[in-house]
Amino acid sequence: MDKENKERQLDDLINTVERHTRTERHLEQYSHIGDQYYKDEARKKQSVREKQIVDLKDNILGNTNKLTNQEQFENLVDNYEASEGYMRSNFKNMDDEQLNNMEKKQANRRIQMQNMMDNPSDGEDF
Repeated sequence: MDKENKERQLDDLINTVERHTRTERHLEQYSHIGDQYYKDEARKKQSVREKQIVDLKDNILGNTNKLTNQEQFENLVDNYEASEGYMRSNFKNMDDEQLNNMEKKQANRRIQMQNMMDNPSDGEDF
């Protein structure tokens, strides 16, 4: 299971870096056109991705103890909410595979949030 988990984390890291790079390139190439709202939303998503990259890298390296459970929960909620907003704004432009992948990630985040609320450790309540 640990090997599968590491492989999944590496795949997540690679996919997140690739999405970040594509969006960054798009923002640079088309910064002179388009709706400012969507550019701002893309920059917010980029910020979330940058944090996800750091978090995934730390998880792969085993440096997960630096965040408290409360901080991990708050990050999970932030990522969930940012992804929900992204999906609402961009669902028309996403292909079925992208949408399905995001929906699966969101379902996993909901499960993880529920597990953290049901089983708080270190006496923390969420």
